[in-house]
Amino acid sequence: MGRLINFIFRNKPVSETGLSVVLLLFRIFGGGMMLPYGIGKIQNFQEYSVNFFEDPIGIGMVPSLVLTIFAQVICSIALIGGLFSRPAAMILAFNMLVASKYHWHDDFVTLSLPLLFFAIYFVLSFTGGGRYSIDTLLFNYKK
Repeated sequence: MGRLINFIFRNKPVSETGLSVVLLLFRIFGGGMMLPYGIGKIQNFQEYSVNFFEDPIGIGMVPSLVLTIFAQVICSIALIGGLFSRPAAMILAFNMLVASKYHWHDDFVTLSLPLLFFAIYFVLSFTGGGRYSIDTLLFNYKK
């Protein structure tokens, strides 16, 4: 019990291993929670392609929908595995900024979800995937 209290109240960051475990869990959570939204867009592609949120970035509804599906499916899978973690998180963060813009005048409950996702991806854009990621296996050069 003393160790737990000491851990909770000490003013010292977790170990590097602890941080990497937290980043692993954060990546899996952030990617896993977004994946169903992208899969839903694939399943309802015809419906979405007719009116995809009033062409949110001005490039046409179908290209916007395809880019959104790319972000929400491909980038989420990459983030879960830790492959190109920073670029995947940046793309997802941008996607959530666009969603937040679209929902800006909705009630707070509706707006809060894309803002929460944005916060997750914003943090992961800076931290990267951590030690337990494919990025580390591929790009961690040790001499």
